[in-house]
Amino acid sequence: MDITLLERNAEVLRQTAGKWVDKRLVLLTAAQFAARNELINGQEYMNFSVKLKKAGSFFSPLRTIHFPMAGLLLSKEGDPDEMITHLQKRYETLRSAGLRSSPYTYIAAFLLDSSTHPERIKNIYNEMKRFHVFLTSNEDYPAAVVMANRSESVTDLVDASEAYYRFFNNHGFWKGNDLQFLANMLAANGLYNEKTAEAVLNVKQEFEKNGLKIKGMHYPAVGMMALSDDIEECVQTALALRHSPALKWSKEMAVTLASIFASQAMIESAAGLTAAVQAMIQSQQAVLAASTASAVAASSSTGS
Repeated sequence: MDITLLERNAEVLRQTAGKWVDKRLVLLTAAQFAARNELINGQEYMNFSVKLKKAGSFFSPLRTIHFPMAGLLLSKEGDPDEMITHLQKRYETLRSAGLRSSPYTYIAAFLLDSSTHPERIKNIYNEMKRFHVFLTSNEDYPAAVVMANRSESVTDLVDASEAYYRFFNNHGFWKGNDLQFLANMLAANGLYNEKTAEAVLNVKQEFEKNGLKIKGMHYPAVGMMALSDDIEECVQTALALRHSPALKWSKEMAVTLASIFASQAMIESAAGLTAAVQAMIQSQQAVLAASTASAVAASSSTGS
């Protein structure tokens, strides 16, 4: 973990993006690059972000998330212009399968594998509604995409997610979108496993023992850190981040950013990392970006 590099990346983005980009989005993007040991080229990043924004229509949800989406796309190898074209095509594929237009539909498009049938994604989404008709929304599109890549039946996958949801709710986790995403994320790694569920509880307890309060926004991060199987390192990373000047006004981001470093460490240390786990890592970071961008947009619209 290189907190100094995170701080440098955050400063680069603040200088090039200006005050119009919310500090939470700046920190997320800075951490994603720092976790890969990369220094951001601020001007190149902003040029790509603006190009991505212009790729959508005036009312396109892409305009809400173009800044964090730029970071996600640039994490992949390939021609940036082709990435934008492919993203738009996958987005239209999902729309044709019945998914509604939203920032999360673009996140789902980013995660979509060419071999995944869009109809299976929609079926998983509809099955989620069987348990949570009012809770399930377009925020669950990315998780449905990742779950759709598994071979198990739609019913078995969603039943596994519900088993995780009930387990955590019975152990002090608050009901809601954050808990549903955590449950879906774990189901994307396989059917219900009590050892995995206990590991998530252990992470939450260890953070709280060290004075780090776990809120709903942290649930997906806690799940990812449980899978990393290095709780002590995750706790120490979060504690160190809380003391960074970059998080002076955003200390609640420490747990979230620690999970980004943990997930990157998983990629680098596990040559046999499964495609499912890699997809989960991508989905966690992508949904964090979309959720933060949506929260920022909501705050701006209310003038708060």
